[in-house]
Amino acid sequence: MLVLWITVVCSGQTAVWESATSGSSAQPVYSQSPEPGCDAYTMQEIPRLEFKRKACAYRDQLLTGSALFGAAFFAGIAQLQNDPSEWPQGADGFGRRFGVRYAQGMAKSTGSFLFGALDHEDPRAHPPANLFCASHDHGPKTGFWPRTGSALLRVVWVHRDNCTDGIAFSHIAGALSSGFIGMAWTPPPGNTIGQAFARSGTAFGGDVAASVFSEFQSDIFGVVSRLFGRGKAKQ
Repeated sequence: MLVLWITVVCSGQTAVWESATSGSSAQPVYSQSPEPGCDAYTMQEIPRLEFKRKACAYRDQLLTGSALFGAAFFAGIAQLQNDPSEWPQGADGFGRRFGVRYAQGMAKSTGSFLFGALDHEDPRAHPPANLFCASHDHGPKTGFWPRTGSALLRVVWVHRDNCTDGIAFSHIAGALSSGFIGMAWTPPPGNTIGQAFARSGTAFGGDVAASVFSEFQSDIFGVVSRLFGRGKAKQ
């Protein structure tokens, strides 16, 4: 229900179309000026993300190629390790493990979104400059170690909409949501509080790895592109 509601909230502006009598193509007529939507440019450049756009960012995380690939990848590893051993092998076992990993990812995204929205956290890695928050600079760093430090810091320390910085409760809540939701289907003897905290730690470690990767993603792709000869001038 939460996902369906967010999808409705994030829908585009409604336009009333009128046909021109002169034979020209129809033009959209708005009852009011359209506001910037949830497109990639607006999401990166707008100084402050209100609840609607944070909801759009959450919605876009639920069904993505990376989410499906990650669930399939870790399900494959669990299949090879026969974890949990109480589940069968074959397509049945892989389907269970895939569903578990995907559900854990959804729980993680949902927990991060809800707590981040309540805490007024900005989910972006580098929020653009805000004239009302001049003392808070969160622009990209230069140099390997400064960038690495920035990537690690934003997992535990984030910028808020009210021009303050604070603990990233969204990452903590997301990790705990991912770890403890597994108690709904994990068979004993692995269905314990200790194992839930262990899974939460793994989920938080995933946030750390994802933050570092996103910081250097363009550099990594640039190196790979050069290795395979892309981007070279044609002779």
